[in-house]
Amino acid sequence: MFSFLFGKSKKKQKEAASDGLDATLGSQLGSHAARNQAEATNIAIEGMNALGDMAERLKNVGIGQKQGNLFELIEATKFNTDAAVKGDDVRAYVTALEGDPHAKADILIRRGNQVLEEVQAKSSNDPARLTRMISDPKYNGMQKLANSDKADRVRELAEKRAGSGSIYSEDYRDTVKNLTGKLKHGEVSSSGTTYDEAVLAGNSPDAYRSAFEWQQIKKEIGATSAQSAAASTVIGGAMSLVKNGIAVSRGEITTGQAAKNVAVDAGKAGVRGGVTGALSAGIRVTAEKAGIAALAKSNVATGIAAGVVDIGVTVFRYAKGEVDSQEAMEKIGQTGLSTASSMYAGAAAGAVFGPVGAVIGSMAGYMVATGVYQSALAISRDARLAEEEAQRIIVLCEAAQQEMIRQREEFEYLIQQKLQTNAKEFKRCFEQIDRSVQSEHFGEAVAALEDFSALFGKKLKLGKFEDFDQHMKSGKPLIL
Repeated sequence: MFSFLFGKSKKKQKEAASDGLDATLGSQLGSHAARNQAEATNIAIEGMNALGDMAERLKNVGIGQKQGNLFELIEATKFNTDAAVKGDDVRAYVTALEGDPHAKADILIRRGNQVLEEVQAKSSNDPARLTRMISDPKYNGMQKLANSDKADRVRELAEKRAGSGSIYSEDYRDTVKNLTGKLKHGEVSSSGTTYDEAVLAGNSPDAYRSAFEWQQIKKEIGATSAQSAAASTVIGGAMSLVKNGIAVSRGEITTGQAAKNVAVDAGKAGVRGGVTGALSAGIRVTAEKAGIAALAKSNVATGIAAGVVDIGVTVFRYAKGEVDSQEAMEKIGQTGLSTASSMYAGAAAGAVFGPVGAVIGSMAGYMVATGVYQSALAISRDARLAEEEAQRIIVLCEAAQQEMIRQREEFEYLIQQKLQTNAKEFKRCFEQIDRSVQSEHFGEAVAALEDFSALFGKKLKLGKFEDFDQHMKSGKPLIL
């Protein structure tokens, strides 16, 4: 790849203290440290997907009812993201989405299968009406959730009615005791949801879900970047300390110069680690939203992000003449190998295509070529290059473009071959399913379905009749 890079260089490589290893390790540690924020992002995306589906189902329903249904889901999602951030496995479940729309409780707070609290949620712009609805005796003993901007007024009204001496006084006393403006359990809570926010979600669900997701995505990117920068600074400083300590012991540099080198190397590693961490979080979130499970793993996304940053650094150093053509090619090749390893470890090629080395290699080659091309364009646009440096970038950009075309053609050819092979497997599964159904051998039909799902890297939730029978007897809803 990039054979044009071979050539003579008049300058020797000025190698960085850690050559990017500190930033890569730091970014992996940073991603691990920010794993709770990543889980919160996944929950936010899942919750907003459910909100979009619910809004679509209720599109012909009046906003008064629609906002009430969405209020429950918004509060549950906010509660669950907070639980994820705090590392708590408690979760809130909307009963309507659990297959029980007529349940007395709107929300169940559970840890595993254990129900910790039942919640009745009411959303209204009229505090008096809200007080009456939430004080129904059938809700006594439950957590009573109201809009965050109406909760104080509802409590005032409930306190007055509790002291009125009417036959409903006890019900209002229960409201005073159990009313809350945000879904909560222990140290975990939502941030509360106003009536206007619930109406906004009902009137503009797409805009609302995008804004909701983006708020959490920013938190994940910020946390991952900060944690990665901190870890990379420590690792980079430690690696530089060892290197410069050896140089001091050999009399090659003074102690003062070593201290300066360590500070500079640690700073560079921190900046590079922060950038890599932010990029990896962006890749992970994009993959999560697109449903690409393999790339949604933090370690895979970080590996790819580190490769992208590493390519950019190498291209810039090549443009400046700090590394010669062969050194640049070797570094880019190492990056491609690392990227391929990350993808292979995460099964990014997908079970349908199988762990085929040629396919993965071609995919990694295309990504490396794209990284070189984009880095060259960015450097050409933003960096102030001398004429000789600019010429290197121009040649590199043109060569990368040709390499992208070649790698894409090869990738498409390999994929087409693999699809033809899989088509035979698909046909075999369908024929087996048809024969089994016609002969009423339903066990064999299920086995054929199991084989078919395995081609996509999936597994049937209830692959055996015994499992299905046991699940149905449990009385729990069947969620596919």
